[in-house]
Amino acid sequence: MFRQLFFISFTFFGFFISCENSNNINRGEVFRYNEASGVSSLDPAFSRDQASNWISKQIFSTLVDTDSSLQIVPNLSLSWNLSNDGLVYDFFLRSDVIFHNSPCFKNQKRYLTAHDVVYSLQRLKNVKTASPGAWVLENVKSISHDGPLHVVIILDASDPSFLGRLSMPYCGIVPEEAIDFFGKEFSSNPIGTGPFYFKAWRRNDKLVLRRNKHFYQTDHEGIRLPYIEAVSIRFIPDRQAAFLEFIKGNLDFLTGVDPSYKDQLFNTNGNLLDQWRNKFKLYRSPFLNTEYIGIKCNNPSPAYLSDARVRRALNLAIDRENMIRYLKNGIGKAAYGGLIPVGLKGNRPDSSWKDPYFFNKQAAVKLLIDAGLIYDSVNPSNYVEPIILSTTSGYRDLCEYLQSAWGNIGIPVKVDVIPAASFREDKSKGRLSVYRASWIADYPDAENYLMLFEGKRAAPLGPNSSQFVNSKFDSLLSAGRNAILESSRINAYERADKLLHDQSRLIPLIYDESVRVIEKKWIGLPAHPMNWLDLRHIKKAEN
Repeated sequence: MFRQLFFISFTFFGFFISCENSNNINRGEVFRYNEASGVSSLDPAFSRDQASNWISKQIFSTLVDTDSSLQIVPNLSLSWNLSNDGLVYDFFLRSDVIFHNSPCFKNQKRYLTAHDVVYSLQRLKNVKTASPGAWVLENVKSISHDGPLHVVIILDASDPSFLGRLSMPYCGIVPEEAIDFFGKEFSSNPIGTGPFYFKAWRRNDKLVLRRNKHFYQTDHEGIRLPYIEAVSIRFIPDRQAAFLEFIKGNLDFLTGVDPSYKDQLFNTNGNLLDQWRNKFKLYRSPFLNTEYIGIKCNNPSPAYLSDARVRRALNLAIDRENMIRYLKNGIGKAAYGGLIPVGLKGNRPDSSWKDPYFFNKQAAVKLLIDAGLIYDSVNPSNYVEPIILSTTSGYRDLCEYLQSAWGNIGIPVKVDVIPAASFREDKSKGRLSVYRASWIADYPDAENYLMLFEGKRAAPLGPNSSQFVNSKFDSLLSAGRNAILESSRINAYERADKLLHDQSRLIPLIYDESVRVIEKKWIGLPAHPMNWLDLRHIKKAEN
């Protein structure tokens, strides 16, 4: 069923000041930000990227959440128990959670029950839903409820990362009535229990969320969250245009470092230019995101990429420090080791690697000579087949930097800029031979990164776009998943990461930093290692 939506003028919000304005909180404020990549669905079962995740976190709630120190904290569940064998989870739900008002409830208050949790997770797991997040529950044997507020989840095998997975937006709880009422249009008419409810959406232009007055969480003084009245999300694809809107005061928040505006906002050390320091605040923090180059393992093209010496040479040819200084104004940390990023257990410091990927052009050239690919750095062979490096327009500069670096050791490169949708499709199908990639943590566990190279997830069956298959690697990953002691888990993950490094199965580039610039009038926007956008506590500072 489709409902015609109308768009509400923001002038209306001035008349919507809540009677709950205790402690000088102005409930009428609207927080505005841009999402350049856009979103296609508001159904949490299809929340597969950061743009969708940020919105999903405002509309939907999950059983548990992760705080700024990556600890698992209660959300819809007040508490939980785990059996001694690590297989059975008992979740005890809050009794004060109300779904957003909707005609699917005949405009009656609808409280959350255990049935909603069971239904939502079973829907996510159901192959008919075709959710890209079904893998989150792949180790789940059964989901049931024992009473109105008691959920029981039984696993096939113990999994210390399971609670972290349940905090992912994929696991947002939805009411069965809404799915039945809206059908396929639920993705445009989402109903959840989060701090904001859906109000209106004009695709490719603007999305409006309004404050959920019945949200179940309060601050330390007992004031009901969230503080602000609404969230306005623009979908301006041109990041330079969005930057200008931010500068003019039409947006309140800017995130990331984009080539179109980085030198207009940041100095070479990654700090705000002097002209902006009185108006904006800059927040930089570790961010669980690894930027890397993937290399297809199954029938690579060119064929010489099957030689580990060539892959290592490509790693050694990159001056990562200079790359970060030049392309990101010093924001981020050079990735000389493996896939697991800084800030996550399993990441190893540079000093602990036996052979880190420090820039060494001479060593890179020697490896290519040993591999028979070139004669020497001055007189390379007559013809070396070029690498086709695939990317999207937003990362053209990064790939052109690599093109220059690899050209300097005798490896020609052609940068192939592909539309984002086509790039994602080709990457998910394993069609790209060499490609720019990144991975933002879905949940705070090294397993979430290493699974990108797990054999059973080789594309098109999963996110292993490089189609790497190695039984030893898979055994180490399995050992980490099933280990009871954390030290044993981390050891297994470190060894798996080292295997990828020793074979140069990827080209790690940057362990990222989260960068947020916000007008000084706003306070209460916490940083998060997974870059979640938490708008529950944001408000205007008192004058």
